Amino acid sequence: MERTGFILLSLVVSVAACGGGSSGEAGATGGASAGGGAGSGRSVGAGGTGVAGAAGGEASGGAAGGHGGTGASATTGLGGAGGGGAGSAGGAGGSGGRAGGPGGMGGAAGAGGTAGTAGAGGATTEPIHYYGRWNRLADRAITVNTGSHVVATFSGTGVTARFDVSLNQTPNPTLAWRIDGGAWQEGELAAAVPLAAGLPAASHEVILMVRGFNEYQARWIPPLVSSVTFLGLDVTGGALQPSPRPVRPKIEFLGDSITEGLYIWSTYNGQTTIPWRADARRSWASQTAQSLGAEWRQVGFGGQGLLKGGSSGVPPANQTFNWIYQGAPRDGWQADVVVINQGTNDGASSAADFRPAYATFIGTVRAGYPGAKLVAMRPYNGAHAAEIQAEVNARRTAGDGRIFYVDTSGWLGNGDFTDGVHPNDQGSQKAATALVAALQTLGVL
Repeated sequence: MERTGFILLSLVVSVAACGGGSSGEAGATGGASAGGGAGSGRSVGAGGTGVAGAAGGEASGGAAGGHGGTGASATTGLGGAGGGGAGSAGGAGGSGGRAGGPGGMGGAAGAGGTAGTAGAGGATTEPIHYYGRWNRLADRAITVNTGSHVVATFSGTGVTARFDVSLNQTPNPTLAWRIDGGAWQEGELAAAVPLAAGLPAASHEVILMVRGFNEYQARWIPPLVSSVTFLGLDVTGGALQPSPRPVRPKIEFLGDSITEGLYIWSTYNGQTTIPWRADARRSWASQTAQSLGAEWRQVGFGGQGLLKGGSSGVPPANQTFNWIYQGAPRDGWQADVVVINQGTNDGASSAADFRPAYATFIGTVRAGYPGAKLVAMRPYNGAHAAEIQAEVNARRTAGDGRIFYVDTSGWLGNGDFTDGVHPNDQGSQKAATALVAALQTLGVL
């Protein structure tokens, strides 16, 4: 869903004279467009006091507030205070009021007004905040990654999510959601998914997350069977309330089925399909980000490695990094930290083949996120740990001090996996706790 923006033209009020003895009028507020114009205080007649100029534009780079009004001929003729600019990079405060007019009948010149304060920074608002890799089109947003989610604030008594399910096939993807920080609820994808009803008529927050996909259904080469096509939210008894996007650290997790949260459960409440056995919300990646108070992107494809493609036609990792899915390039979002957990599915490859493939992948990620800190993890099963650590050390020696190696040895035991490869719920929690500690020790976040 694309948000709609509105641009207001700047308004500048020229200085005009008032009748004797009255105070001048305040200048109009500057426009809400970038670089909104300054408001201006009006001059006054005899005995009046200049009124403050109004604030500058209320958008990025709002102009300085207007000059205060000019005092008149009486001793009471004081300049008004200058108004401050308001915006995401608030303009400087307006200058003080102009000096009072010449004294009448021996009256002293009026004092200049005080300088206006700089305007407070404003933030861009949007009705729905998207987290994860979404291909956002005019009327829909498409994702093939578990952990992708949307957050919105609404006023009303209920909310329903709408989806295009024309390409989906059973078993359908699973979803998880919560209202106002309450208990998580779960269900399968459908054209309309009621998320809440009978709420108090007040302001509420909804979080809606892609929980699980079937790795064996097409989700790279269109038509995308294993995908979520989000159309929007319908509010009962109210409307969405645009809000500023919270400013938080940004983490992207790159990996395979372990990163996307596949097979956390052997069965789940009697359900045995792959989308139910997966659980992105309970995965180590999601739990790590939530523990750190970060926004995150969770990019994993079952069966994928650096030297082999994944399930259902997904190419090797280096070929997928710059794409959401085939034909849909990733957007300009920039990570602060990138956590890489690759190598598990390359266990059968030789060290001589793996090391250059890993080096190429790290180079691709570094080119995509030039300012990010890269964290290369030892896969939980230890596959190619020596090659991964050697590549990190080589890059640090070459001058890249923003790449780190995290040794996961001893984090998980035999009881922490569902099948000896994929961490279960207990293992995911243990891994997240250990990774949070490692990141904090390294000073990455």
